[in-house]
Amino acid sequence: MGKQGAKVKPAAKAEPNTGAKRRNEPGFDNARVLTADEYFKRVRHHNVRPAKWSGEDVMETLEELGRDPLRHAERRFVSLVNEDHGDLAGASPGIFIGVQLIHPGEVVPNHRHNSVAIYHYLKGTGFTTVEGTRFPYKRGDTIVCPAWAYHEHEATGDEDTIMYVTQDMTEMAAKRTLFFEEPAGVENLRHMVQGTSKSWSATRDQDQE
Repeated sequence: MGKQGAKVKPAAKAEPNTGAKRRNEPGFDNARVLTADEYFKRVRHHNVRPAKWSGEDVMETLEELGRDPLRHAERRFVSLVNEDHGDLAGASPGIFIGVQLIHPGEVVPNHRHNSVAIYHYLKGTGFTTVEGTRFPYKRGDTIVCPAWAYHEHEATGDEDTIMYVTQDMTEMAAKRTLFFEEPAGVENLRHMVQGTSKSWSATRDQDQE
């Protein structure tokens, strides 16, 4: 015990928990410790306004795409993107909407992705095969393809197939968990992330994506 009346030495002032002392160590240059107030400012996003896309604009773009041949399992589609939510590239945060075109006699080869796909057929006839089950389609039909299920599309008849496609692709992309395998074959697996473990594909030039 100290002598009566002796002054007590104040405790050393704690340094702010900014990670500054560790910023030269691996893994700390992008790590932050935030208070609750700071954190909720980061997750408070701007409102998303309603959006409308013109059918004429969609069809005009599809007609341009229709002059090019299909490449591997790549699809001719236009994506409807609301720019209000930045890099969550979709019609609404977490939701992708596309409109796809397939000419009569064409087949979009067997492929898969870990996003769920809902296909609503606006025009045309043909077959969508999911995990070996061949579903015929016509105008007004809807087919749901589960995540990571192999599927392909074949357009028949004498008119183009046009289908409306909805997926949870943008949500998975935001979480860095989006994968494609197209066409079917493990050599064509693609992790849709840029990083040190480069996404790869036997059919695409990754430097051009």
